[in-house]
Amino acid sequence: MIDLTSRTEPTDVRLPARRHRRRAVVLLALAAFQFWLWGTRIVNLVQGADGFSTAFVAVHLGLYAAAIGAGLVLTVLGARMWREARTERR
Repeated sequence: MIDLTSRTEPTDVRLPARRHRRRAVVLLALAAFQFWLWGTRIVNLVQGADGFSTAFVAVHLGLYAAAIGAGLVLTVLGARMWREARTERR
């Protein structure tokens, strides 16, 4: 039988602050895109709601709200990563 466990323990697995900052920017940009995309879709749906049933509008607003919730999660993760990179530099 082959032993697949690591014989040495990594002492430091932290990433450099610069890499954290880049990843934070990507997360924050993706969150901003989410807010813009789903916000415009909500506006378009509400403006053209006359041609759709109430159930259709309600279901789609629920889906859009879930996507905006994902954008909020991305915002929190990006902000925390940015803050962590800032404190590591000091």
